[in-house]
Amino acid sequence: MRIAALDYGAKRVGVAVANTELGIPLPAGILPNDLEQIVNWLQRENIERVVVGAPYLMWGEKGERVQEIERFAESLSQRLGIPVELLDERLTTIEAERRLRESNARRAKRKQAVDAVAAALLLEIYLRRLGI
Repeated sequence: MRIAALDYGAKRVGVAVANTELGIPLPAGILPNDLEQIVNWLQRENIERVVVGAPYLMWGEKGERVQEIERFAESLSQRLGIPVELLDERLTTIEAERRLRESNARRAKRKQAVDAVAAALLLEIYLRRLGI
């Protein structure tokens, strides 16, 4: 099964993809935050399930941003006809930035890659929960 993770942002969405047979999440790039373009990309990639990061507040409550992401996930699910799940993404962006710094990537490259790497971390968490 092909699974995609989305790191939802106001202007852009980081994307990662994994095949459950291999269990290795890979950053796949950045898409503009445009539902039509995201749906088209997911369909072209033959994605069968989507995980969307939801930035819960540090104490676990839903903030306004989570409600926006819930609406986005529901729209995706209706358009694609596949499961779209939310997963707590607290601190994934911070971890992605740390990993990119440790890889000695230049600042400009880190800025471009951080959303896709955060999506890959999200997918890594999701796959672990599935036991993959």
